Amino acid sequence: MSRWIVSLVLVSAAGLGCSSAAAPANQMAPTQAARSEAVEPGKPTAATLPVVPPPSKDGIAARINNEIITWKDVLEVLKEIRPADLTLDLKKSKLREMAEERMFLQSAKRNNLTVTELELDEAQRRDIRMYGTEDEFEKLIRIKYGTKTAYREEKRKQLLVLKLYRHLMQQSWTNPGNKSPGLMLDFVAPQVIRQYYNDHPDQFQAIEQIAFMRIGLQFSTERVEEVKRTVAESLLRKLDEGAEFTMLAYFYSDVPRAKDFRDRGVGRKDLESFYTPETVHYLFDVMKEGETSPILKDGKTLNIFKMERKINEAKQSFEEAQPKIRNMLENLMREENRKKLRDFLRKDAYLWPPDLFEFE
Repeated sequence: MSRWIVSLVLVSAAGLGCSSAAAPANQMAPTQAARSEAVEPGKPTAATLPVVPPPSKDGIAARINNEIITWKDVLEVLKEIRPADLTLDLKKSKLREMAEERMFLQSAKRNNLTVTELELDEAQRRDIRMYGTEDEFEKLIRIKYGTKTAYREEKRKQLLVLKLYRHLMQQSWTNPGNKSPGLMLDFVAPQVIRQYYNDHPDQFQAIEQIAFMRIGLQFSTERVEEVKRTVAESLLRKLDEGAEFTMLAYFYSDVPRAKDFRDRGVGRKDLESFYTPETVHYLFDVMKEGETSPILKDGKTLNIFKMERKINEAKQSFEEAQPKIRNMLENLMREENRKKLRDFLRKDAYLWPPDLFEFE
Protein backbone atom coordinates (compact mmCIF):
# COMPACT_ATOMS: atom_id res chain seq x y z
CA MET A 1 0.00 0.00 0.00
CA SER A 2 1.26 3.43 -0.76
CA ARG A 3 2.72 5.34 2.12
CA TRP A 4 0.81 8.39 1.06
CA ILE A 5 -1.17 9.29 -2.02
CA VAL A 6 -1.82 12.78 -3.25
CA SER A 7 -4.91 12.77 -5.47
CA LEU A 8 -5.31 14.94 -8.54
CA VAL A 9 -7.56 17.74 -7.61
CA LEU A 10 -8.75 19.94 -10.43
CA VAL A 11 -11.36 21.68 -8.44
CA SER A 12 -10.98 22.79 -4.79
CA ALA A 13 -13.50 24.25 -2.37
CA ALA A 14 -13.08 27.44 -0.38
CA GLY A 15 -15.17 30.30 1.02
CA LEU A 16 -17.27 32.56 -1.18
CA GLY A 17 -18.29 36.12 -0.47
CA CYS A 18 -21.75 37.47 -1.26
CA SER A 19 -22.72 40.89 -2.52
CA SER A 20 -23.95 43.05 0.33
CA ALA A 21 -26.42 45.00 -1.81
CA ALA A 22 -29.06 43.46 -4.05
CA ALA A 23 -29.60 44.83 -7.54
CA PRO A 24 -33.04 46.31 -8.24
CA ALA A 25 -35.32 43.86 -9.96
CA ASN A 26 -35.41 45.91 -13.17
CA GLN A 27 -31.63 46.20 -13.49
CA MET A 28 -28.94 43.88 -14.74
CA ALA A 29 -26.85 42.28 -11.96
CA PRO A 30 -23.41 43.93 -11.73
CA THR A 31 -20.76 42.71 -14.15
CA GLN A 32 -17.34 41.65 -12.99
CA ALA A 33 -15.58 44.35 -14.98
CA ALA A 34 -16.06 46.53 -18.02
CA ARG A 35 -15.80 44.52 -21.19
CA SER A 36 -13.52 45.40 -24.09
CA GLU A 37 -15.11 46.50 -27.36
CA ALA A 38 -13.88 43.39 -29.17
CA VAL A 39 -16.38 40.68 -28.32
CA GLU A 40 -15.89 37.04 -29.16
CA PRO A 41 -18.57 35.81 -31.62
CA GLY A 42 -21.41 34.14 -29.75
CA LYS A 43 -20.07 35.31 -26.37
CA PRO A 44 -22.81 36.75 -24.10
CA THR A 45 -22.59 40.40 -23.15
CA ALA A 46 -24.42 42.64 -20.70
CA ALA A 47 -26.68 43.67 -23.56
CA THR A 48 -27.63 40.13 -24.58
CA LEU A 49 -27.89 38.38 -21.22
CA PRO A 50 -31.33 38.25 -19.58
CA VAL A 51 -32.04 40.25 -16.45
CA VAL A 52 -30.77 38.53 -13.28
CA PRO A 53 -32.94 38.92 -10.19
CA PRO A 54 -31.28 39.62 -6.84
CA PRO A 55 -29.99 36.53 -4.99
CA SER A 56 -32.41 34.72 -2.72
CA LYS A 57 -32.46 31.61 -0.60
CA ASP A 58 -34.07 29.51 -3.33
CA GLY A 59 -33.16 31.48 -6.46
CA ILE A 60 -30.14 32.11 -8.66
CA ALA A 61 -26.84 31.53 -6.86
CA ALA A 62 -24.46 32.39 -9.71
CA ARG A 63 -24.27 33.14 -13.41
CA ILE A 64 -21.33 32.03 -15.53
CA ASN A 65 -21.63 33.59 -18.99
CA ASN A 66 -24.97 32.31 -20.34
CA GLU A 67 -25.52 29.61 -17.71
CA ILE A 68 -26.96 29.85 -14.21
CA ILE A 69 -26.55 27.81 -11.04
CA THR A 70 -29.41 27.93 -8.56
CA TRP A 71 -29.26 27.31 -4.84
CA LYS A 72 -31.48 24.31 -5.56
CA ASP A 73 -28.67 22.92 -7.76
CA VAL A 74 -26.19 23.41 -4.93
CA LEU A 75 -28.43 21.70 -2.37
CA GLU A 76 -28.98 18.77 -4.73
CA VAL A 77 -25.22 18.13 -4.83
CA LEU A 78 -25.11 18.37 -1.02
CA LYS A 79 -28.23 16.28 -0.41
CA GLU A 80 -26.34 13.59 1.53
CA ILE A 81 -25.06 16.15 4.06
CA ARG A 82 -26.97 16.24 7.34
CA PRO A 83 -28.98 19.48 7.78
CA ALA A 84 -27.01 20.26 10.94
CA ASP A 85 -23.76 20.20 8.93
CA LEU A 86 -25.13 22.17 5.96
CA THR A 87 -23.54 25.51 6.80
CA LEU A 88 -23.61 28.65 4.67
CA ASP A 89 -19.83 28.41 4.17
CA LEU A 90 -20.19 24.86 2.88
CA LYS A 91 -22.90 25.89 0.41
CA LYS A 92 -20.83 28.83 -0.84
CA SER A 93 -17.77 26.61 -1.16
CA LYS A 94 -19.69 24.07 -3.23
CA LEU A 95 -21.16 26.89 -5.34
CA ARG A 96 -17.71 28.15 -6.29
CA GLU A 97 -16.57 24.62 -7.09
CA MET A 98 -19.56 24.17 -9.40
CA ALA A 99 -19.08 27.59 -11.01
CA GLU A 100 -15.42 26.94 -11.72
CA GLU A 101 -16.22 23.60 -13.33
CA ARG A 102 -18.94 25.22 -15.44
CA MET A 103 -16.46 27.87 -16.65
CA PHE A 104 -13.89 25.20 -17.59
CA LEU A 105 -16.46 23.10 -19.47
CA GLN A 106 -17.69 26.13 -21.40
CA SER A 107 -14.12 26.79 -22.52
CA ALA A 108 -13.72 23.15 -23.57
CA LYS A 109 -16.89 23.44 -25.65
CA ARG A 110 -15.70 26.68 -27.31
CA ASN A 111 -12.51 24.83 -28.25
CA ASN A 112 -14.53 21.94 -29.75
CA LEU A 113 -13.13 19.39 -27.30
CA THR A 114 -15.02 16.15 -26.67
CA VAL A 115 -14.54 12.84 -24.86
CA THR A 116 -15.36 9.60 -26.65
CA GLU A 117 -16.94 6.51 -25.13
CA LEU A 118 -13.69 4.63 -25.75
CA GLU A 119 -11.78 7.22 -23.72
CA LEU A 120 -14.34 6.87 -20.93
CA ASP A 121 -14.00 3.09 -21.00
CA GLU A 122 -10.21 3.34 -20.67
CA ALA A 123 -10.51 5.82 -17.78
CA GLN A 124 -12.92 3.46 -16.04
CA ARG A 125 -10.49 0.57 -16.43
CA ARG A 126 -7.74 2.70 -14.86
CA ASP A 127 -10.00 3.49 -11.90
CA ILE A 128 -10.82 -0.19 -11.40
CA ARG A 129 -7.09 -1.01 -11.29
CA MET A 130 -6.54 1.82 -8.79
CA TYR A 131 -9.24 0.48 -6.44
CA GLY A 132 -7.87 -3.05 -6.70
CA THR A 133 -10.91 -5.04 -7.76
CA GLU A 134 -14.09 -4.43 -9.72
CA ASP A 135 -16.16 -5.19 -6.61
CA GLU A 136 -14.38 -2.46 -4.62
CA PHE A 137 -14.82 -0.09 -7.54
CA GLU A 138 -18.56 -0.83 -7.79
CA LYS A 139 -18.97 -0.36 -4.03
CA LEU A 140 -17.38 3.09 -4.04
CA ILE A 141 -19.31 4.09 -7.16
CA ARG A 142 -22.59 3.31 -5.42
CA ILE A 143 -21.63 5.37 -2.39
CA LYS A 144 -20.11 8.35 -4.16
CA TYR A 145 -22.18 8.61 -7.34
CA GLY A 146 -25.21 6.40 -6.89
CA THR A 147 -25.06 4.92 -10.39
CA LYS A 148 -22.40 4.09 -12.95
CA THR A 149 -24.08 6.52 -15.36
CA ALA A 150 -23.52 9.36 -12.90
CA TYR A 151 -19.92 8.24 -12.39
CA ARG A 152 -19.24 8.22 -16.14
CA GLU A 153 -20.74 11.68 -16.56
CA GLU A 154 -18.49 13.03 -13.81
CA LYS A 155 -15.49 11.27 -15.35
CA ARG A 156 -16.37 12.79 -18.73
CA LYS A 157 -16.18 16.27 -17.20
CA GLN A 158 -12.81 15.51 -15.61
CA LEU A 159 -11.38 14.27 -18.90
CA LEU A 160 -12.70 17.33 -20.75
CA VAL A 161 -10.92 19.63 -18.34
CA LEU A 162 -7.68 17.65 -18.76
CA LYS A 163 -8.03 17.96 -22.52
CA LEU A 164 -8.55 21.69 -22.12
CA TYR A 165 -5.24 21.98 -20.22
CA ARG A 166 -3.38 20.11 -22.94
CA HIS A 167 -5.08 22.07 -25.70
CA LEU A 168 -4.20 25.45 -24.19
CA MET A 169 -0.61 24.40 -23.55
CA GLN A 170 -0.31 23.23 -27.15
CA GLN A 171 -1.70 26.56 -28.34
CA SER A 172 0.84 28.48 -26.27
CA TRP A 173 3.67 26.47 -27.87
CA THR A 174 2.45 26.85 -31.46
CA ASN A 175 1.29 30.49 -31.08
CA PRO A 176 3.49 32.01 -28.38
CA GLY A 177 2.27 35.53 -29.18
CA ASN A 178 -1.36 34.78 -28.31
CA LYS A 179 -2.94 35.22 -24.90
CA SER A 180 -2.12 32.27 -22.64
CA PRO A 181 -2.85 31.27 -19.04
CA GLY A 182 0.83 30.33 -18.63
CA LEU A 183 0.16 26.70 -17.77
CA MET A 184 3.13 24.58 -16.75
CA LEU A 185 3.95 21.20 -18.22
CA ASP A 186 3.42 18.80 -15.31
CA PHE A 187 6.83 17.19 -15.69
CA VAL A 188 9.29 16.93 -12.79
CA ALA A 189 12.98 16.59 -13.59
CA PRO A 190 14.83 13.61 -12.00
CA GLN A 191 17.18 15.92 -10.10
CA VAL A 192 14.20 17.66 -8.47
CA ILE A 193 12.86 14.30 -7.31
CA ARG A 194 16.25 13.36 -5.91
CA GLN A 195 16.48 16.68 -4.06
CA TYR A 196 13.06 16.14 -2.48
CA TYR A 197 14.09 12.68 -1.31
CA ASN A 198 17.27 14.07 0.26
CA ASP A 199 15.42 16.97 1.93
CA HIS A 200 12.63 14.85 3.47
CA PRO A 201 14.26 11.71 4.90
CA ASP A 202 11.57 11.24 7.58
CA GLN A 203 8.98 10.48 4.92
CA PHE A 204 10.87 7.40 3.77
CA GLN A 205 11.87 5.77 7.05
CA ALA A 206 10.53 2.38 8.14
CA ILE A 207 6.89 2.77 9.12
CA GLU A 208 3.98 0.94 10.68
CA GLN A 209 0.60 1.86 9.29
CA ILE A 210 -2.96 0.59 9.35
CA ALA A 211 -6.03 1.23 7.25
CA PHE A 212 -9.44 0.86 8.84
CA MET A 213 -13.03 2.02 8.59
CA ARG A 214 -15.10 3.21 11.49
CA ILE A 215 -18.72 3.72 12.38
CA GLY A 216 -18.56 6.65 14.81
CA LEU A 217 -21.51 7.87 16.90
CA GLN A 218 -21.14 10.99 19.04
CA PHE A 219 -22.92 11.65 22.33
CA SER A 220 -22.96 14.49 24.85
CA THR A 221 -24.95 13.10 27.80
CA GLU A 222 -25.51 9.70 29.39
CA ARG A 223 -29.04 9.64 27.99
CA VAL A 224 -27.80 10.27 24.45
CA GLU A 225 -25.10 7.64 24.99
CA GLU A 226 -27.78 5.06 25.78
CA VAL A 227 -29.65 5.94 22.58
CA LYS A 228 -26.49 5.79 20.46
CA ARG A 229 -25.49 2.46 22.00
CA THR A 230 -28.84 1.05 20.95
CA VAL A 231 -28.15 2.26 17.41
CA ALA A 232 -24.64 0.74 17.48
CA GLU A 233 -26.02 -2.61 18.67
CA SER A 234 -28.51 -2.52 15.81
CA LEU A 235 -25.67 -1.86 13.34
CA LEU A 236 -23.68 -4.81 14.70
CA ARG A 237 -26.69 -7.02 14.03
CA LYS A 238 -26.90 -5.65 10.49
CA LEU A 239 -23.22 -6.48 9.98
CA ASP A 240 -23.79 -10.02 11.28
CA GLU A 241 -26.59 -10.34 8.71
CA GLY A 242 -24.23 -9.37 5.89
CA ALA A 243 -24.68 -5.59 5.62
CA GLU A 244 -21.85 -3.68 3.95
CA PHE A 245 -19.63 -1.93 6.51
CA THR A 246 -18.75 0.88 4.07
CA MET A 247 -22.41 1.80 3.56
CA LEU A 248 -23.20 1.77 7.28
CA ALA A 249 -20.14 3.88 8.08
CA TYR A 250 -21.08 6.45 5.45
CA PHE A 251 -24.78 6.77 6.27
CA TYR A 252 -24.84 6.28 10.05
CA SER A 253 -21.64 7.93 11.28
CA ASP A 254 -22.08 11.42 12.69
CA VAL A 255 -18.31 11.85 13.23
CA PRO A 256 -16.79 13.59 10.15
CA ARG A 257 -13.54 11.61 10.39
CA ALA A 258 -15.47 8.35 10.23
CA LYS A 259 -17.92 9.49 7.56
CA ASP A 260 -15.08 10.69 5.31
CA PHE A 261 -12.98 7.49 5.73
CA ARG A 262 -9.90 9.42 6.90
CA ASP A 263 -8.23 6.51 8.72
CA ARG A 264 -6.67 4.80 5.72
CA GLY A 265 -2.89 4.60 5.79
CA VAL A 266 -2.21 6.09 9.24
CA GLY A 267 0.51 5.59 11.83
CA ARG A 268 0.36 5.65 15.63
CA LYS A 269 1.35 9.30 15.80
CA ASP A 270 -1.32 10.21 13.24
CA LEU A 271 -4.00 8.87 15.59
CA GLU A 272 -2.77 10.33 18.89
CA SER A 273 -4.83 13.50 18.43
CA PHE A 274 -8.05 11.65 17.61
CA TYR A 275 -8.17 8.52 19.78
CA THR A 276 -7.27 7.53 23.34
CA PRO A 277 -4.07 5.50 23.91
CA GLU A 278 -6.26 2.47 24.70
CA THR A 279 -7.99 2.68 21.32
CA VAL A 280 -4.69 3.17 19.46
CA HIS A 281 -3.26 0.12 21.23
CA TYR A 282 -6.34 -1.94 20.34
CA LEU A 283 -6.19 -0.93 16.67
CA PHE A 284 -2.47 -1.59 16.22
CA ASP A 285 -1.78 -4.44 18.63
CA VAL A 286 -5.02 -6.37 19.00
CA MET A 287 -7.10 -6.20 15.83
CA LYS A 288 -6.33 -8.38 12.83
CA GLU A 289 -6.91 -7.70 9.15
CA GLY A 290 -10.55 -8.22 8.17
CA GLU A 291 -11.72 -8.20 11.80
CA THR A 292 -14.69 -6.13 13.07
CA SER A 293 -14.54 -4.81 16.63
CA PRO A 294 -17.28 -4.80 19.27
CA ILE A 295 -18.66 -1.42 20.33
CA LEU A 296 -15.75 0.58 21.78
CA LYS A 297 -16.19 3.76 23.77
CA ASP A 298 -13.58 6.43 23.10
CA GLY A 299 -14.18 9.74 24.86
CA LYS A 300 -17.56 11.00 23.69
CA THR A 301 -17.96 8.54 20.84
CA LEU A 302 -19.11 4.95 20.43
CA ASN A 303 -17.25 3.16 17.66
CA ILE A 304 -17.27 0.01 15.60
CA PHE A 305 -14.00 -0.54 13.73
CA LYS A 306 -13.23 -2.74 10.74
CA MET A 307 -9.54 -3.38 10.09
CA GLU A 308 -8.76 -3.42 6.38
CA ARG A 309 -4.95 -3.63 6.23
CA LYS A 310 -1.91 -3.56 8.50
CA ILE A 311 1.36 -2.49 6.94
CA ASN A 312 4.95 -2.78 8.11
CA GLU A 313 7.34 -1.30 5.58
CA ALA A 314 11.10 -1.09 5.62
CA LYS A 315 12.90 2.14 4.83
CA GLN A 316 12.35 3.12 1.20
CA SER A 317 15.24 3.53 -1.19
CA PHE A 318 15.25 6.40 -3.67
CA GLU A 319 14.24 4.01 -6.46
CA GLU A 320 11.22 2.85 -4.45
CA ALA A 321 10.18 6.35 -3.43
CA GLN A 322 10.72 8.02 -6.81
CA PRO A 323 7.26 7.26 -8.35
CA LYS A 324 5.44 8.58 -5.27
CA ILE A 325 7.51 11.76 -5.15
CA ARG A 326 6.93 12.38 -8.84
CA ASN A 327 3.18 11.90 -8.43
CA MET A 328 3.04 14.31 -5.49
CA LEU A 329 5.06 17.06 -7.19
CA GLU A 330 3.13 16.70 -10.44
CA ASN A 331 -0.15 17.05 -8.55
CA LEU A 332 1.11 20.27 -6.94
CA MET A 333 1.87 21.63 -10.40
CA ARG A 334 -1.59 20.60 -11.64
CA GLU A 335 -3.25 22.43 -8.76
CA GLU A 336 -1.28 25.56 -9.67
CA ASN A 337 -2.39 25.10 -13.27
CA ARG A 338 -6.01 24.91 -12.13
CA LYS A 339 -5.77 28.30 -10.43
CA LYS A 340 -4.01 29.84 -13.43
CA LEU A 341 -6.65 28.54 -15.82
CA ARG A 342 -9.48 29.81 -13.64
CA ASP A 343 -7.94 33.27 -13.36
CA PHE A 344 -7.26 33.34 -17.11
CA LEU A 345 -10.84 32.43 -18.05
CA ARG A 346 -12.52 34.75 -15.56
CA LYS A 347 -10.90 37.81 -17.17
CA ASP A 348 -13.21 37.52 -20.18
CA ALA A 349 -16.15 35.82 -18.49
CA TYR A 350 -19.42 37.32 -17.33
CA LEU A 351 -19.57 36.35 -13.65
CA TRP A 352 -22.24 37.15 -11.13
CA PRO A 353 -21.94 37.83 -8.30
CA PRO A 354 -18.76 39.70 -9.23
CA ASP A 355 -16.83 38.42 -6.18
CA LEU A 356 -17.58 34.78 -7.03
CA PHE A 357 -13.93 33.68 -6.84
CA GLU A 358 -12.51 36.34 -4.55
CA PHE A 359 -12.11 34.31 -1.38
CA GLU A 360 -10.08 31.19 -2.16
